[in-house]
Amino acid sequence: MHHTVVISDIHLCEVEPGTGPWMRYRQRAYIPDAEIARMLDAVRAKVRGDALTLVLNGDVFDFDAPRVVGTESVFHDLPRSAEHAVPAVAAILDDHPVFVAAIGRVLADGHEVVIISGNHDVQLTLPEVRAIVAARFVEAAAAALSDGSSAGPASARATLAARIHFRAWFHVTRDGVLVEHGHLYDPYCSYRYPMAPYKRGRREIVGTMGSIGTRLLVSRLGYFNPHVESSIMMSKLGYLKHWAQYYLFTRRSISLIWAYGTARVLLTLCMNRESACEARFRGNILACARETGQPAAAIAGHARLFTPPADETIFRCVRELWVDRVALGFVSFVLGMAWLAYAGLPWGLLGLLAPLVALMIYERVYPKPPIEDTWGRVGGAMRQIATLHKARAVIFGHTHNAEASWENDVFYGNSGSWSAAYHDETCTKPVFQERPLIWLTSDTRGELFGGLWTWKNGVLEARVVRAQPEEEIVPAPVSGWQTTAAAAAAARESSAVLSRDGSAGTSTQEASG
Repeated sequence: MHHTVVISDIHLCEVEPGTGPWMRYRQRAYIPDAEIARMLDAVRAKVRGDALTLVLNGDVFDFDAPRVVGTESVFHDLPRSAEHAVPAVAAILDDHPVFVAAIGRVLADGHEVVIISGNHDVQLTLPEVRAIVAARFVEAAAAALSDGSSAGPASARATLAARIHFRAWFHVTRDGVLVEHGHLYDPYCSYRYPMAPYKRGRREIVGTMGSIGTRLLVSRLGYFNPHVESSIMMSKLGYLKHWAQYYLFTRRSISLIWAYGTARVLLTLCMNRESACEARFRGNILACARETGQPAAAIAGHARLFTPPADETIFRCVRELWVDRVALGFVSFVLGMAWLAYAGLPWGLLGLLAPLVALMIYERVYPKPPIEDTWGRVGGAMRQIATLHKARAVIFGHTHNAEASWENDVFYGNSGSWSAAYHDETCTKPVFQERPLIWLTSDTRGELFGGLWTWKNGVLEARVVRAQPEEEIVPAPVSGWQTTAAAAAAARESSAVLSRDGSAGTSTQEASG
């Protein structure tokens, strides 16, 4: 049997050396490495004797996070080139030895590892970055072999390296599972040419609005957690409360950070704008065909599904950064004060309401699209991609929201997130009580089964899973795997439901420990 396990959006970065609420989500106590290692060890134990492809589906590394220099985090917007990306990824790997060792054990067992570029680690398209990541994983695998095998690490290194595959855009497994990060359908993170997302004529990656905004704005607001939407996308009252709690009585100024950051973001986006190029489009398709082995015609149709980058419509960027509303509020305030000076009391007081009235009218005429619209567009592309590639499963990441369904014998899933996500700045309340992974298996008859699983309290639990035909989904007892009678009964019931209606519908198993 062949197993495909997909996780994404870990956002590994250099560990914050400080303490306290400032950038607490980057501190060592909150990184997910140990849990990922335990989960992967449980998976390895389950698939022993079978083939496994572990897919790290984008945003595994976060090149947009602050660098650590000495004993403090340093904000930056360094060029996205090999010169700066190589030391950055080396430092990240140095700070996450538990994660690296866990990947090494997967390779040492004879399995394959696929690493797909996301919007925060698009630097993985650079050959120099790929080389150092592969070398570190091979080193970890060789160390695991030397501890538990008679095969010497020197003789095994070439074989180990051959099991590591990098993908700039998407990957298709031998049994028809297509895995892609999903950012190319998000206007704030999209690239026209994901195989070579460089500035024209240069080996420097173009910054998207999402990447530039993270570096110049979001990451500098260190009391926000960029991995939690509710932390950075608050209401007007929410932003006011956040300012009063964390900035009002300090020397940090949220308004200056916003003004400086938005000005630089918009300026950079304007400088980076380039018109579409048909020759580069064709080159992108051919490069992907060489890397993935997929037909060029299907890849071309796939590429036409991309959402154009936001910088093609600067007003969209202005709207997202709140520049329009701040400008309107300021102009309305000035006009209101002028009216107060002209009309005097008491009628002049009505001018003080001008900013509020203007903003209410503006929001009604030009409502800001909710983020759910973007996530819906990301998910909607999956069905078209499945048709183009005749895929048996399509798996995305990017949104941090784990989802899964079986539709007409095709699986659609989102691998969610393993990032350090907490509801509050004190990191006392995690957003996710469980961590998601997509696990699909094809048997000797070519049947595809499995789906969305979660890692919770040291065990793997089924969430949206298609049972193996005529077999129970719950395996023999293995450390780290939930194998209760209740789970077995749920699996039998799932199989019965599928056999009664004759379709590959969605069966949900939620077995309690």
